[in-house]
Amino acid sequence: MTWRPFNTLAGRMVLVTLIAVLVSYAIALLLYSNERGAALRRAAETTVIERVAYTAERLRDVPLAQRERAASEIRDFSIQYTAAGTPEIIIADQSGAGARVARAISTRLDNIDVRGYARDVDRPSRRWRGGRGGPEGEGPDLDPRRRHSPNSDPGPLIRMTEISLSVQLAPTSWLNAKAYVPGPRPLPLSVLIGGLVSLVIVGIGAVLVSRQIARPLADLAIAARSLGAGERNVTAPVSGPDDVRRASIAFNAMAERLGRQLNRQRQMLWALSHDLRTPITALRLRAELIEDESVRARLMPALQEIERLTEQALSLARAGASEEARVSVDLAEIAQTLCGELQDMGVSATADAPQPVVAACRPDEIARAMRNMAENAAKYGGGGVMHVSRNAMGEAVIEVTDDGPGVPEDQIANLTAPFFRADEARSQANGAGLGLAIAQAIADSHGGRLELANRAPRGFSAKLVLPA
Repeated sequence: MTWRPFNTLAGRMVLVTLIAVLVSYAIALLLYSNERGAALRRAAETTVIERVAYTAERLRDVPLAQRERAASEIRDFSIQYTAAGTPEIIIADQSGAGARVARAISTRLDNIDVRGYARDVDRPSRRWRGGRGGPEGEGPDLDPRRRHSPNSDPGPLIRMTEISLSVQLAPTSWLNAKAYVPGPRPLPLSVLIGGLVSLVIVGIGAVLVSRQIARPLADLAIAARSLGAGERNVTAPVSGPDDVRRASIAFNAMAERLGRQLNRQRQMLWALSHDLRTPITALRLRAELIEDESVRARLMPALQEIERLTEQALSLARAGASEEARVSVDLAEIAQTLCGELQDMGVSATADAPQPVVAACRPDEIARAMRNMAENAAKYGGGGVMHVSRNAMGEAVIEVTDDGPGVPEDQIANLTAPFFRADEARSQANGAGLGLAIAQAIADSHGGRLELANRAPRGFSAKLVLPA
Protein backbone atom coordinates (compact mmCIF):
# COMPACT_ATOMS: atom_id res chain seq x y z
CA MET A 1 0.00 0.00 0.00
CA THR A 2 1.37 3.42 -0.97
CA TRP A 3 2.23 5.61 2.00
CA ARG A 4 0.52 8.98 1.65
CA PRO A 5 1.50 11.13 4.64
CA PHE A 6 -1.06 13.85 4.02
CA ASN A 7 -3.90 11.33 4.25
CA THR A 8 -3.01 10.67 7.89
CA LEU A 9 -4.21 12.76 10.83
CA ALA A 10 -0.66 13.79 11.75
CA GLY A 11 0.22 14.73 8.18
CA ARG A 12 -2.89 16.85 7.75
CA MET A 13 -2.38 18.59 11.08
CA VAL A 14 1.19 19.50 10.12
CA LEU A 15 0.11 20.60 6.64
CA VAL A 16 -2.77 22.77 7.90
CA THR A 17 -0.55 24.32 10.58
CA LEU A 18 2.22 25.13 8.11
CA ILE A 19 -0.22 26.58 5.58
CA ALA A 20 -1.88 28.73 8.27
CA VAL A 21 1.48 30.01 9.51
CA LEU A 22 2.72 30.60 5.96
CA VAL A 23 -0.38 32.55 4.95
CA SER A 24 -0.41 34.64 8.13
CA TYR A 25 3.31 35.34 7.84
CA ALA A 26 2.97 36.29 4.17
CA ILE A 27 0.18 38.73 5.00
CA ALA A 28 2.18 40.22 7.87
CA LEU A 29 5.27 40.44 5.67
CA LEU A 30 3.32 42.20 2.93
CA LEU A 31 1.86 44.70 5.38
CA TYR A 32 5.27 45.27 6.94
CA SER A 33 6.92 45.76 3.56
CA ASN A 34 4.27 48.24 2.41
CA GLU A 35 4.35 50.20 5.65
CA ARG A 36 8.14 50.21 5.72
CA GLY A 37 8.43 51.42 2.13
CA ALA A 38 5.73 54.04 2.63
CA ALA A 39 7.43 55.35 5.78
CA LEU A 40 10.80 55.63 4.03
CA ARG A 41 9.25 57.40 1.06
CA ARG A 42 7.29 59.83 3.26
CA ALA A 43 10.43 60.69 5.23
CA ALA A 44 12.46 61.21 2.03
CA GLU A 45 9.72 63.30 0.43
CA THR A 46 9.45 65.47 3.55
CA THR A 47 13.20 66.11 3.39
CA VAL A 48 12.98 67.07 -0.29
CA ILE A 49 10.05 69.40 0.40
CA GLU A 50 11.87 71.20 3.20
CA ARG A 51 15.15 71.55 1.27
CA VAL A 52 13.61 72.73 -2.00
CA ALA A 53 11.29 75.14 -0.20
CA TYR A 54 14.19 76.54 1.83
CA THR A 55 16.37 76.90 -1.29
CA ALA A 56 13.54 78.63 -3.19
CA GLU A 57 13.06 81.12 -0.34
CA ARG A 58 16.78 81.94 -0.36
CA LEU A 59 16.95 82.38 -4.13
CA ARG A 60 13.95 84.72 -4.16
CA ASP A 61 16.04 87.15 -2.12
CA VAL A 62 18.91 86.92 -4.64
CA PRO A 63 18.88 89.45 -7.54
CA LEU A 64 17.54 88.00 -10.79
CA ALA A 65 20.86 88.36 -12.60
CA GLN A 66 22.70 86.35 -9.95
CA ARG A 67 20.22 83.51 -9.41
CA GLU A 68 21.61 81.17 -12.04
CA ARG A 69 25.13 81.38 -10.58
CA ALA A 70 23.83 81.10 -7.02
CA ALA A 71 21.83 77.98 -7.86
CA SER A 72 24.82 76.32 -9.49
CA GLU A 73 26.91 76.90 -6.38
CA ILE A 74 24.47 75.17 -4.03
CA ARG A 75 25.87 71.84 -2.84
CA ASP A 76 23.29 69.34 -1.63
CA PHE A 77 23.94 65.67 -0.97
CA SER A 78 20.93 64.36 -2.84
CA ILE A 79 19.36 67.31 -4.69
CA GLN A 80 20.65 69.04 -7.84
CA TYR A 81 19.59 72.67 -8.51
CA THR A 82 19.60 74.92 -11.58
CA ALA A 83 17.99 78.30 -12.22
CA ALA A 84 16.62 79.35 -15.61
CA GLY A 85 14.13 81.65 -17.25
CA THR A 86 11.83 78.77 -18.19
CA PRO A 87 10.70 75.63 -16.33
CA GLU A 88 12.15 72.26 -17.29
CA ILE A 89 8.81 70.58 -16.64
CA ILE A 90 6.16 71.45 -19.19
CA ILE A 91 3.59 68.73 -18.37
CA ALA A 92 3.38 68.04 -14.66
CA ASP A 93 2.05 64.93 -12.91
CA GLN A 94 -1.47 65.12 -11.62
CA SER A 95 -0.92 62.34 -9.06
CA GLY A 96 1.91 60.32 -7.56
CA ALA A 97 5.08 61.38 -5.76
CA GLY A 98 5.83 64.33 -8.11
CA ALA A 99 2.39 65.89 -7.71
CA ARG A 100 2.41 65.25 -3.96
CA VAL A 101 5.76 66.97 -3.40
CA ALA A 102 4.85 69.87 -5.72
CA ARG A 103 1.62 70.57 -3.83
CA ALA A 104 3.41 70.54 -0.48
CA ILE A 105 6.09 72.99 -1.71
CA SER A 106 3.45 75.25 -3.22
CA THR A 107 1.60 75.32 0.10
CA ARG A 108 4.83 76.20 1.96
CA LEU A 109 5.59 79.07 -0.48
CA ASP A 110 2.19 80.82 -0.50
CA ASN A 111 0.70 78.77 -3.34
CA ILE A 112 3.21 79.69 -6.03
CA ASP A 113 3.35 77.68 -9.23
CA VAL A 114 5.23 74.44 -8.60
CA ARG A 115 5.32 71.61 -11.11
CA GLY A 116 6.41 68.07 -10.33
CA TYR A 117 7.21 64.94 -12.32
CA ALA A 118 8.33 61.55 -10.98
CA ARG A 119 9.65 58.37 -12.55
CA ASP A 120 11.38 55.19 -11.35
CA VAL A 121 15.03 54.82 -12.35
CA ASP A 122 17.94 52.54 -11.48
CA ARG A 123 20.76 54.28 -9.59
CA PRO A 124 23.97 53.10 -7.92
CA SER A 125 23.53 52.27 -4.24
CA ARG A 126 24.53 54.99 -1.77
CA ARG A 127 26.19 52.36 0.39
CA TRP A 128 28.49 51.14 -2.39
CA ARG A 129 32.17 51.58 -1.48
CA GLY A 130 33.80 49.72 -4.33
CA GLY A 131 33.85 52.47 -6.99
CA ARG A 132 36.31 55.32 -7.50
CA GLY A 133 33.79 57.77 -8.91
CA GLY A 134 33.38 59.74 -5.68
CA PRO A 135 34.37 59.88 -2.02
CA GLU A 136 33.90 56.60 -0.16
CA GLY A 137 30.42 56.16 1.25
CA GLU A 138 29.15 59.42 -0.29
CA GLY A 139 26.45 57.75 -2.30
CA PRO A 140 25.34 58.50 -5.88
CA ASP A 141 27.06 61.45 -7.45
CA LEU A 142 24.32 63.82 -8.66
CA ASP A 143 26.65 66.51 -9.91
CA PRO A 144 26.92 66.13 -13.71
CA ARG A 145 29.96 68.34 -13.74
CA ARG A 146 32.03 65.90 -11.68
CA ARG A 147 34.33 63.81 -13.86
CA HIS A 148 34.43 60.06 -13.25
CA SER A 149 37.21 57.69 -14.10
CA PRO A 150 36.42 55.56 -17.14
CA ASN A 151 37.23 52.47 -15.03
CA SER A 152 35.08 53.47 -12.06
CA ASP A 153 32.70 50.80 -10.79
CA PRO A 154 29.17 52.21 -10.41
CA GLY A 155 28.30 49.38 -8.03
CA PRO A 156 24.99 47.56 -7.73
CA LEU A 157 21.95 49.38 -9.05
CA ILE A 158 18.88 49.95 -6.91
CA ARG A 159 15.42 51.14 -7.81
CA MET A 160 14.79 54.78 -6.89
CA THR A 161 12.15 57.41 -7.65
CA GLU A 162 13.49 60.48 -9.49
CA ILE A 163 11.46 63.63 -8.68
CA SER A 164 11.92 66.63 -10.98
CA LEU A 165 10.55 69.97 -9.75
CA SER A 166 10.14 73.41 -11.31
CA VAL A 167 9.44 76.22 -8.79
CA GLN A 168 8.46 79.67 -10.07
CA LEU A 169 10.52 82.34 -8.29
CA ALA A 170 9.36 85.20 -10.55
CA PRO A 171 7.46 85.57 -13.82
CA THR A 172 10.70 84.96 -15.75
CA SER A 173 12.67 82.97 -13.17
CA TRP A 174 12.34 79.31 -12.29
CA LEU A 175 14.20 77.00 -9.89
CA ASN A 176 14.61 73.51 -11.32
CA ALA A 177 15.49 70.72 -8.89
CA LYS A 178 16.08 67.02 -9.26
CA ALA A 179 15.94 64.71 -6.22
CA TYR A 180 15.93 60.97 -5.55
CA VAL A 181 13.82 59.20 -2.95
CA PRO A 182 13.64 55.47 -2.16
CA GLY A 183 11.70 53.51 -4.74
CA PRO A 184 10.18 50.02 -4.55
CA ARG A 185 12.38 47.79 -2.42
CA PRO A 186 12.65 44.01 -2.40
CA LEU A 187 11.94 42.23 0.86
CA PRO A 188 14.96 42.27 3.17
CA LEU A 189 16.84 38.97 3.14
CA SER A 190 16.93 38.92 6.93
CA VAL A 191 13.14 39.07 7.07
CA LEU A 192 12.82 36.19 4.62
CA ILE A 193 15.34 34.10 6.57
CA GLY A 194 13.50 34.91 9.81
CA GLY A 195 10.23 33.80 8.23
CA LEU A 196 11.79 30.56 7.04
CA VAL A 197 13.26 29.84 10.47
CA SER A 198 9.89 30.56 12.09
CA LEU A 199 8.16 28.22 9.65
CA VAL A 200 10.65 25.43 10.41
CA ILE A 201 10.23 25.89 14.17
CA VAL A 202 6.43 25.87 13.91
CA GLY A 203 6.61 22.80 11.64
CA ILE A 204 8.73 20.92 14.18
CA GLY A 205 6.30 21.87 16.93
CA ALA A 206 3.34 20.76 14.82
CA VAL A 207 5.02 17.40 14.15
CA LEU A 208 5.64 16.83 17.85
CA VAL A 209 2.07 17.77 18.79
CA SER A 210 0.55 15.69 16.00
CA ARG A 211 2.62 12.67 17.03
CA GLN A 212 1.21 12.94 20.55
CA ILE A 213 -2.25 12.53 19.01
CA ALA A 214 -1.57 10.32 16.00
CA ARG A 215 0.50 7.63 17.74
CA PRO A 216 -2.21 6.67 20.30
CA LEU A 217 -4.80 6.72 17.51
CA ALA A 218 -2.60 4.42 15.41
CA ASP A 219 -2.30 2.05 18.38
CA LEU A 220 -6.07 2.18 18.78
CA ALA A 221 -6.54 1.34 15.08
CA ILE A 222 -4.14 -1.60 15.37
CA ALA A 223 -6.03 -2.90 18.40
CA ALA A 224 -9.36 -2.55 16.57
CA ARG A 225 -7.95 -4.44 13.58
CA SER A 226 -6.69 -7.21 15.85
CA LEU A 227 -10.06 -7.45 17.56
CA GLY A 228 -11.78 -7.68 14.18
CA ALA A 229 -9.39 -10.46 13.19
CA GLY A 230 -10.61 -12.57 16.09
CA GLU A 231 -7.69 -12.15 18.47
CA ARG A 232 -8.42 -12.43 22.17
CA ASN A 233 -7.47 -10.19 25.09
CA VAL A 234 -6.91 -7.18 22.81
CA THR A 235 -6.22 -3.90 24.61
CA ALA A 236 -5.23 -0.49 23.27
CA PRO A 237 -2.47 1.46 25.08
CA VAL A 238 -3.91 4.32 27.13
CA SER A 239 -1.74 7.33 26.31
CA GLY A 240 -1.80 10.76 24.68
CA PRO A 241 -4.21 13.65 25.30
CA ASP A 242 -7.29 13.19 27.47
CA ASP A 243 -9.64 12.84 24.50
CA VAL A 244 -7.57 10.03 22.99
CA ARG A 245 -7.11 8.39 26.39
CA ARG A 246 -10.88 8.33 26.91
CA ALA A 247 -11.34 6.75 23.47
CA SER A 248 -8.76 4.04 24.31
CA ILE A 249 -10.40 3.35 27.69
CA ALA A 250 -13.83 3.08 26.03
CA PHE A 251 -12.42 0.72 23.38
CA ASN A 252 -10.81 -1.51 25.99
CA ALA A 253 -14.07 -1.69 27.93
CA MET A 254 -15.98 -2.50 24.73
CA ALA A 255 -13.44 -5.17 23.72
CA GLU A 256 -13.69 -6.78 27.16
CA ARG A 257 -17.51 -6.84 27.10
CA LEU A 258 -17.53 -8.12 23.53
CA GLY A 259 -15.07 -10.87 24.40
CA ARG A 260 -17.16 -12.00 27.36
CA GLN A 261 -20.33 -11.99 25.28
CA LEU A 262 -18.77 -13.97 22.43
CA ASN A 263 -17.29 -16.47 24.85
CA ARG A 264 -20.69 -16.99 26.48
CA GLN A 265 -22.35 -17.52 23.11
CA ARG A 266 -19.68 -19.94 21.94
CA GLN A 267 -19.76 -21.89 25.20
CA MET A 268 -23.53 -22.10 25.03
CA LEU A 269 -23.42 -23.32 21.43
CA TRP A 270 -20.67 -25.82 22.22
CA ALA A 271 -22.64 -27.11 25.18
CA LEU A 272 -25.85 -27.47 23.14
CA SER A 273 -24.05 -29.17 20.26
CA HIS A 274 -22.23 -31.52 22.64
CA ASP A 275 -25.30 -32.35 24.71
CA LEU A 276 -27.32 -33.10 21.59
CA ARG A 277 -24.95 -35.86 20.59
CA THR A 278 -26.06 -38.17 23.41
CA PRO A 279 -29.81 -38.20 22.61
CA ILE A 280 -29.07 -38.36 18.87
CA THR A 281 -26.87 -41.41 19.40
CA ALA A 282 -29.58 -42.99 21.56
CA LEU A 283 -32.22 -42.32 18.90
CA ARG A 284 -29.96 -43.81 16.21
CA LEU A 285 -29.52 -46.99 18.25
CA ARG A 286 -33.25 -47.31 18.86
CA ALA A 287 -34.03 -46.64 15.19
CA GLU A 288 -31.67 -49.41 14.13
CA LEU A 289 -33.54 -51.80 16.46
CA ILE A 290 -36.89 -51.12 14.81
CA GLU A 291 -37.98 -54.22 12.96
CA ASP A 292 -40.28 -52.42 10.54
CA GLU A 293 -38.05 -51.63 7.56
CA SER A 294 -40.28 -48.84 6.24
CA VAL A 295 -40.38 -47.00 9.58
CA ARG A 296 -36.62 -47.35 10.02
CA ALA A 297 -36.05 -45.98 6.50
CA ARG A 298 -38.09 -42.90 7.34
CA LEU A 299 -36.33 -42.21 10.66
CA MET A 300 -32.68 -42.70 9.68
CA PRO A 301 -32.42 -39.79 7.14
CA ALA A 302 -33.97 -37.43 9.68
CA LEU A 303 -31.51 -38.51 12.36
CA GLN A 304 -28.59 -38.16 9.94
CA GLU A 305 -29.74 -34.63 9.08
CA ILE A 306 -29.95 -33.73 12.78
CA GLU A 307 -26.49 -35.15 13.36
CA ARG A 308 -25.05 -33.26 10.38
CA LEU A 309 -26.72 -30.05 11.57
CA THR A 310 -25.24 -30.49 15.04
CA GLU A 311 -21.73 -31.01 13.68
CA GLN A 312 -21.96 -27.95 11.45
CA ALA A 313 -23.30 -25.82 14.28
CA LEU A 314 -20.34 -26.91 16.38
CA SER A 315 -18.00 -26.02 13.51
CA LEU A 316 -19.58 -22.57 13.23
CA ALA A 317 -19.07 -22.01 16.94
CA ARG A 318 -15.41 -22.96 16.63
CA ALA A 319 -14.80 -20.83 13.50
CA GLY A 320 -12.52 -17.92 14.34
CA ALA A 321 -12.01 -19.11 17.90
CA SER A 322 -9.39 -21.74 17.23
CA GLU A 323 -6.20 -21.89 19.28
CA GLU A 324 -4.31 -22.97 16.17
CA ALA A 325 -1.17 -20.91 15.57
CA ARG A 326 -0.66 -18.95 12.39
CA VAL A 327 2.03 -20.29 10.07
CA SER A 328 3.12 -19.60 6.51
CA VAL A 329 1.72 -22.23 4.17
CA ASP A 330 1.34 -22.71 0.42
CA LEU A 331 -2.36 -22.25 -0.36
CA ALA A 332 -1.88 -23.76 -3.83
CA GLU A 333 -0.65 -27.02 -2.28
CA ILE A 334 -3.60 -27.08 0.14
CA ALA A 335 -6.01 -26.55 -2.77
CA GLN A 336 -4.50 -29.40 -4.80
CA THR A 337 -4.53 -31.80 -1.83
CA LEU A 338 -8.07 -30.84 -0.82
CA CYS A 339 -9.48 -31.20 -4.34
CA GLY A 340 -7.83 -34.64 -4.63
CA GLU A 341 -9.51 -35.77 -1.40
CA LEU A 342 -12.89 -34.42 -2.51
CA GLN A 343 -12.61 -36.23 -5.86
CA ASP A 344 -11.90 -39.49 -3.99
CA MET A 345 -15.13 -38.86 -2.09
CA GLY A 346 -17.06 -38.33 -5.31
CA VAL A 347 -17.24 -34.54 -5.06
CA SER A 348 -16.58 -32.71 -8.34
CA ALA A 349 -13.78 -30.25 -7.46
CA THR A 350 -10.77 -29.28 -9.59
CA ALA A 351 -7.75 -27.24 -8.50
CA ASP A 352 -6.33 -24.45 -10.68
CA ALA A 353 -3.21 -23.46 -8.72
CA PRO A 354 -0.14 -23.56 -10.97
CA GLN A 355 1.96 -21.14 -8.89
CA PRO A 356 2.78 -21.27 -5.16
CA VAL A 357 0.89 -18.70 -3.07
CA VAL A 358 2.33 -18.47 0.44
CA ALA A 359 0.27 -16.78 3.17
CA ALA A 360 0.29 -16.63 6.98
CA CYS A 361 -2.88 -18.26 8.29
CA ARG A 362 -4.35 -21.04 10.40
CA PRO A 363 -4.07 -23.92 7.93
CA ASP A 364 -6.83 -26.13 9.34
CA GLU A 365 -9.35 -23.28 9.41
CA ILE A 366 -8.49 -22.14 5.88
CA ALA A 367 -8.74 -25.73 4.64
CA ARG A 368 -12.21 -26.00 6.22
CA ALA A 369 -13.33 -22.78 4.52
CA MET A 370 -11.96 -24.01 1.18
CA ARG A 371 -13.72 -27.36 1.63
CA ASN A 372 -17.04 -25.67 2.39
CA MET A 373 -16.73 -23.45 -0.69
CA ALA A 374 -15.87 -26.44 -2.92
CA GLU A 375 -18.71 -28.58 -1.52
CA ASN A 376 -21.10 -25.67 -1.92
CA ALA A 377 -20.12 -25.32 -5.60
CA ALA A 378 -20.42 -29.07 -6.20
CA LYS A 379 -23.79 -29.28 -4.43
CA TYR A 380 -25.46 -26.27 -6.03
CA GLY A 381 -23.52 -25.78 -9.27
CA GLY A 382 -22.74 -29.34 -10.31
CA GLY A 383 -18.99 -28.96 -9.73
CA GLY A 384 -16.44 -26.28 -8.96
CA VAL A 385 -12.97 -25.10 -9.91
CA MET A 386 -10.70 -23.76 -7.15
CA HIS A 387 -8.38 -20.97 -8.36
CA VAL A 388 -5.49 -19.79 -6.15
CA SER A 389 -3.61 -16.58 -7.04
CA ARG A 390 -2.64 -13.11 -5.87
CA ASN A 391 -4.42 -9.89 -6.85
CA ALA A 392 -2.87 -6.54 -7.75
CA MET A 393 -2.69 -5.55 -4.07
CA GLY A 394 -0.66 -8.63 -3.16
CA GLU A 395 -3.54 -10.33 -1.33
CA ALA A 396 -3.95 -14.09 -1.50
CA VAL A 397 -7.16 -15.02 -3.34
CA ILE A 398 -8.91 -18.41 -3.25
CA GLU A 399 -11.83 -18.41 -5.69
CA VAL A 400 -14.21 -21.29 -6.29
CA THR A 401 -16.36 -20.98 -9.41
CA ASP A 402 -19.16 -23.09 -10.79
CA ASP A 403 -21.40 -23.09 -13.85
CA GLY A 404 -24.69 -23.43 -12.00
CA PRO A 405 -27.77 -21.21 -12.28
CA GLY A 406 -26.41 -18.63 -9.82
CA VAL A 407 -28.32 -16.84 -7.08
CA PRO A 408 -30.84 -13.98 -7.31
CA GLU A 409 -29.05 -10.73 -6.62
CA ASP A 410 -31.32 -9.85 -3.71
CA GLN A 411 -30.36 -13.11 -1.93
CA ILE A 412 -26.56 -12.94 -2.26
CA ALA A 413 -26.18 -10.86 0.90
CA ASN A 414 -28.04 -13.54 2.87
CA LEU A 415 -25.87 -16.46 1.79
CA THR A 416 -23.49 -16.04 4.72
CA ALA A 417 -26.32 -15.96 7.25
CA PRO A 418 -26.56 -19.15 9.32
CA PHE A 419 -29.14 -21.72 8.15
CA PHE A 420 -29.96 -19.76 4.97
CA ARG A 421 -30.25 -21.76 1.74
CA ALA A 422 -31.06 -20.39 -1.70
CA ASP A 423 -32.41 -23.77 -2.83
CA GLU A 424 -35.14 -22.37 -5.03
CA ALA A 425 -32.67 -20.69 -7.31
CA ARG A 426 -29.92 -23.32 -7.39
CA SER A 427 -31.21 -26.80 -6.65
CA GLN A 428 -33.15 -28.89 -4.21
CA ALA A 429 -30.00 -30.19 -2.51
CA ASN A 430 -30.18 -30.72 1.21
CA GLY A 431 -27.92 -28.92 3.70
CA ALA A 432 -27.90 -27.00 6.92
CA GLY A 433 -26.98 -23.69 5.28
CA LEU A 434 -23.88 -23.18 7.41
CA GLY A 435 -21.08 -23.77 4.89
CA LEU A 436 -20.63 -20.17 3.73
CA ALA A 437 -21.38 -18.83 7.21
CA ILE A 438 -18.41 -20.82 8.52
CA ALA A 439 -16.23 -19.57 5.63
CA GLN A 440 -17.25 -15.99 6.43
CA ALA A 441 -16.36 -16.41 10.10
CA ILE A 442 -12.95 -17.87 9.19
CA ALA A 443 -12.29 -15.00 6.75
CA ASP A 444 -13.18 -12.43 9.42
CA SER A 445 -10.89 -14.11 11.96
CA HIS A 446 -8.00 -13.76 9.50
CA GLY A 447 -8.68 -10.11 8.75
CA GLY A 448 -9.82 -11.05 5.26
CA ARG A 449 -13.15 -11.09 3.47
CA LEU A 450 -15.50 -13.40 1.61
CA GLU A 451 -16.82 -12.04 -1.69
CA LEU A 452 -19.83 -13.67 -3.34
CA ALA A 453 -21.07 -12.80 -6.82
CA ASN A 454 -22.82 -14.21 -9.87
CA ARG A 455 -20.78 -14.86 -12.99
CA ALA A 456 -21.65 -13.93 -16.53
CA PRO A 457 -23.37 -15.43 -18.43
CA ARG A 458 -24.10 -18.01 -15.70
CA GLY A 459 -22.49 -19.51 -12.66
CA PHE A 460 -21.46 -18.38 -9.22
CA SER A 461 -18.18 -17.27 -7.60
CA ALA A 462 -17.12 -17.52 -3.94
CA LYS A 463 -13.87 -15.67 -3.31
CA LEU A 464 -11.87 -15.86 -0.05
CA VAL A 465 -9.35 -12.99 0.16
CA LEU A 466 -6.57 -13.01 2.77
CA PRO A 467 -4.49 -9.94 3.56
CA ALA A 468 -0.93 -9.69 2.26
